[in-house]
Amino acid sequence: MVRTRSGNSFWEDPNKKMETVIIDKKIKEDFSKFAKENHINKSKLIEDFYKSILLKSMGLNTSQGYVTINIFNSLIPSKKLK
Repeated sequence: MVRTRSGNSFWEDPNKKMETVIIDKKIKEDFSKFAKENHINKSKLIEDFYKSILLKSMGLNTSQGYVTINIFNSLIPSKKLK
């Protein structure tokens, strides 16, 4: 379950889970800048990446190991800025 807060409002989503990864600081900063400039929602991008891996592993041709994602897909919109 994920609990989020914005101002005085609270949301609980039992179908969401936080993911923690350890990556190089410079890569994280550069990718954050890239995502912001291109209006990419990073959490949706990671979710689609995981789905692609799961679908690929269920497919017939799993020996190749390649997963392709269109990061500029309209299905991965950025959060609306206020």
